[in-house]
Amino acid sequence: MAVTGKYTVNEVEERTGVPAATLRQWERRYGFPLPERSASGYRLYGDDELRHIVAMKRYIDDGVPASRAAEMVRSEETGARGPRPMSKLRDELVAALLELDEAQADRVVGEAHALHPLEDVVLELFRSTMLDLGQRWHDGEINTTTEHFASSYVQGRLRQLMSLSGTNRHGPRVIVACAPHDQHEIGAMMLAVMLRREGYLVFYVGANTPVADLAAMARDVQPAAVMVSASSLDSVQFLLDQRAHLDGMAPVVAFGGHGFDEDPRRAELAGGVYLGKDIPVALKRLAELLQAVAAEGVRA
Repeated sequence: MAVTGKYTVNEVEERTGVPAATLRQWERRYGFPLPERSASGYRLYGDDELRHIVAMKRYIDDGVPASRAAEMVRSEETGARGPRPMSKLRDELVAALLELDEAQADRVVGEAHALHPLEDVVLELFRSTMLDLGQRWHDGEINTTTEHFASSYVQGRLRQLMSLSGTNRHGPRVIVACAPHDQHEIGAMMLAVMLRREGYLVFYVGANTPVADLAAMARDVQPAAVMVSASSLDSVQFLLDQRAHLDGMAPVVAFGGHGFDEDPRRAELAGGVYLGKDIPVALKRLAELLQAVAAEGVRA
């Protein structure tokens, strides 16, 4: 029979926050989760197992004894409810971050990972959470430290996802960076995660990247594309002032972020293209541009 489990014990631990030793203890004591075994004997967990693990952890965190929690999970198994909508999880994550409750935030994110595709977690949960909190900060409803706490939490989660996504050394090379003096990197990090999911070899260099240094890296790496995020008009201006370094940096030089969303024509002034405000649209457009570059190279 084919093995259908797709998550290793380390990936389950990362997604749910339940240590591998605890998972094995539950397996011995309560008969679940019941992972499959790979040909090499490694435990592999499926989506159902992740859902049960998240439920078990939630009951225990609420004070239910582990043995009773196991009974409750098993009783729900045959009539399991569908996953809670992402909008509900978003509201709970926002509330947890406003309360500076990292443990509760971990529980919400763990449930989201267990029950929803990773793309939805990145684009619907993390993105919408940060848009909500950013608007609250802009309106003066929350202070800067709360917004920074939330940003730091989401950045940490995105870095974990980048690590878990692995590296496709044979994929098209892409550098992802933020403009000089631009510290707002969550959008760029989300893009980097999604690019890795699409099979690109991503070099993520993060916030406040000097353009001359970016050009030097591009000469060394020889990427198919360089993607630069700018969150403000000031950041865009830094790029325009150093247009000479951007010219010819890669076959595709692309720009995004709020500074370009306001006026996409600024991308052309900076010597590149604007891929769009929506990450899935940007990924599709990038693939089309790289295909066109490859076709042009064949004709040449």
